[in-house]
Amino acid sequence: MTFTLTQEQLEPLCAHLDSLARGEKRIFFLLNGDLGSGKTTLVRDFVRLRGGRDDVTSPTFSLSQDYDDIFHYDFYQKEYNHLLELGFIELFEREGVHFIEWANMGIKELLKKCQFKMVRVDITPLDSGEREYKISDE
Repeated sequence: MTFTLTQEQLEPLCAHLDSLARGEKRIFFLLNGDLGSGKTTLVRDFVRLRGGRDDVTSPTFSLSQDYDDIFHYDFYQKEYNHLLELGFIELFEREGVHFIEWANMGIKELLKKCQFKMVRVDITPLDSGEREYKISDE
């Protein structure tokens, strides 16, 4: 499924992601897009849709931000073994909605091995100022 939206009109996309999360103990949305493509903006609007706070920020330096049962990770240029040493396997076992920016192959294989539900969200900025959000099973 593909959505073409501005960053100010993400509600239909967030509602769709929320519908995918319903009935899942845990689900992982793997966010793919260049720097500045709107990955954190998508998470912020999803948290808002769920009745959460507005102060969603990129977890670039902390690696992880938690918003009740919504978990947001940024693994930009992070090595898989380093993430294992930091205990991210245990964090992935928490029930809720997990958003991962920059999930590498090691993370994807780990999630697959644990049989966690994964959904890929590819974000592509368009010349019109809109963004294309392509949703697919991983």
